[in-house]
Amino acid sequence: MTWIADPAMEMALLGSMLIDADTTAPALRSVPREAWGVPRHEQLAALMLDMHTRGQGIDKQTVVGQIAARSLMTKLDPDFVAKLDTGGYFPFHASDYAERIIELYGQRYLSEVVTRTQHRLAEGWERGDGIDVSTAVAELRTACDAAQTTAGSAQAAPLSLAELLEADDSYNWLVPGLLERAERLVLTGGEGAGKSELVSQFAATLCAGLHPFTAKPLGDGGHGLRVLIVDAENSERQTRRRYRRIVRCVDRARADHGLGPADWRGQFFVHCRPEGLDLTSGRDITWLEHSVSAVAPDVLVLGPLYKLHAGDPSDEQLAHQLVSQIDSIRARHDCALITEAHAGHAQDGGGNRKMRPSGSSLWLRWPEFGYGLRRSQEKPPGGFTDEEERRNRERPVMVDVVAWRGSREERQWPTSLVHGTTLPWVPADPDYEKTAGI
Repeated sequence: MTWIADPAMEMALLGSMLIDADTTAPALRSVPREAWGVPRHEQLAALMLDMHTRGQGIDKQTVVGQIAARSLMTKLDPDFVAKLDTGGYFPFHASDYAERIIELYGQRYLSEVVTRTQHRLAEGWERGDGIDVSTAVAELRTACDAAQTTAGSAQAAPLSLAELLEADDSYNWLVPGLLERAERLVLTGGEGAGKSELVSQFAATLCAGLHPFTAKPLGDGGHGLRVLIVDAENSERQTRRRYRRIVRCVDRARADHGLGPADWRGQFFVHCRPEGLDLTSGRDITWLEHSVSAVAPDVLVLGPLYKLHAGDPSDEQLAHQLVSQIDSIRARHDCALITEAHAGHAQDGGGNRKMRPSGSSLWLRWPEFGYGLRRSQEKPPGGFTDEEERRNRERPVMVDVVAWRGSREERQWPTSLVHGTTLPWVPADPDYEKTAGI
């Protein structure tokens, strides 16, 4: 197998350290120890970085002296250091040297994993038992992500605070004041609380260019978002019935503002996988990756969480693996993510059901925003009709919107929702639009 490395580039970075250590040291520190293609280059880099950290001067004489003092003569040849000192290198190009070394390390790592997997497949074929394809694909995908991250890390120099503050600070809103591109929203609730209906309402209104709570046009209403639904719980039949109701509401709301029906054929896409997904397996990860790539959504609605894996919901390691796969897809496709989860059965001091997701504690820390729908003990202004009272005994007609996670930024969410006529769920507070600045 060809060894992917550039010894001359490694020597250039080490030689630059002998010429101007202060200029070169940041670039040298950016190179991981495993990225060096030549063992003695790695050892010399570690020695010079340690000397620099200790405040020792770095030139040919001091480095050779430290090699002798640390009994490294069998590993590092003083003549090699002397050769570096006459190389005519340029310390102001140190970051370019480091970037090349790290880029080749990413290629080398990827090549090694591909070759190893190829050998395992061939050996399995010869033995007649083979290896699990899903496992092989998962390993290759992880290697690809790692190689891409490694290659990009060479260019990821930190910003100074001044540069950070000078950059543009505008929001990339999907819904002004409510949802920004690439954010994660997890909605929880008890069984039958209406969270699936609210998630569907969110998806349909965003596709239609309407505000998800007021049904008012966003802008001129002509720029709906591309939405992909991956429903890992409900059948096509169940999904069809729910969305028929919501689409009628949404198109009627658009008509009230002089707009035609939304582009449900070209902007809204649905995959139903009632058997669930296992996003810890290579097969389902590849399937989801292809689905998202084909649609290029602005918003990905995926879930519920408990149907996205086949293991113990409380397993922290499994949750981390699941989050890693979801975040990788979300980040690469730059889409917002909306998902739902069941609330646990624990109660707070007032006897109210806590809205935090059941399972791993990771779900409390993962999303930017987490809200739960809990049956309200209040009634909307004007109270319930007799019919609403009857329905409320079966399923909540009014819910409190409870933040179970400290939001990373302020957002204009209603404090309570009630069954509406414009949309399935509307703010119970008649002044919501005014307070939210809509």
